[in-house]
Amino acid sequence: MSLADRLTLAMRIKGISQAALGESVGVSQTTIWKLMNGKTSSNRKLYEIADFMKVNLDWLISGDGEMENNHQKNEIEYIGNIKEGSIIVKGEAIMKTDGAFQMNEDFNGRLKFHSDDPNAFALKIKGDSMFPRINSGEFVVIEPNIIPSSGDEVLVRTKDGSNMIKKLEFHRDCTYRFTSINQNHPPITLDEDMVEKIMFVSAIVKSVRYLDTQDI
Repeated sequence: MSLADRLTLAMRIKGISQAALGESVGVSQTTIWKLMNGKTSSNRKLYEIADFMKVNLDWLISGDGEMENNHQKNEIEYIGNIKEGSIIVKGEAIMKTDGAFQMNEDFNGRLKFHSDDPNAFALKIKGDSMFPRINSGEFVVIEPNIIPSSGDEVLVRTKDGSNMIKKLEFHRDCTYRFTSINQNHPPITLDEDMVEKIMFVSAIVKSVRYLDTQDI
């Protein structure tokens, strides 16, 4: 049984609709539909979905254990050591104004950071246009397989080759609206056909986590 099958089963048993579940955890009905139909298997809202439906998170994600969550919210459960791992650094983002950046693909290495997304990667930030949220020399972690929600920071790649790090404000009526991480810059609106890809920014990581290729 897949994650999609378990989610569909739990929703049927609990009597919860796609619209109700999406509204309760702050995502669109389309996002819930994609999870239920196996269009995606990675979403940062799975914890909130399991909590809302009162099902076991491990069961929902992997099928381990029983469906029902018998733990009380004030209980503390030992879940083991933090997972080890590293992800590839694909380059250096040389920041310009308003969250836009130019890529330097000569910079590489790996970042000591665990991600469940097999396609996760990191970019090193160079420049202070997103200070104090993101400082020069820090890394942003991108998880392409996670569907971003309103309020999430995202990497936006446009069809004309531009790259930006923004905050997703909304996506409706074939239009995206983004706000700048640096509040000195105004929001921007882009039509869907101008956008090549939007990827979830999952973390900002200090430079001490960087592993030079010679250290790997």
